[in-house]
Amino acid sequence: MGKIIAVVNQKGGVGKTTTAVNLAAALAIAERPVLLIDADPQANSTRSLGFASDPGRASLYDALTETIALEDIKLATQDLPHLSLIAADAPSERQP
Repeated sequence: MGKIIAVVNQKGGVGKTTTAVNLAAALAIAERPVLLIDADPQANSTRSLGFASDPGRASLYDALTETIALEDIKLATQDLPHLSLIAADAPSERQP
């Protein structure tokens, strides 16, 4: 059975993104399957894994507001085969 690890704090600048991305990468290097879900509207974890902002790409926002399954928006990372991402994009960047 999988484990869920949440990195949360309501204060900004405390290292949530850095901790989440580095923990996900370390587990993936250890060949553990990891799904990093970027729930930050600024999408810093998404960018940290090398994915540029793309208003046309489906993201966690779409999965929460529409009927898109998470499996359909999961992205594979290039450098770490055991690490996948559910990307975030700021709603203000999205085209209507």
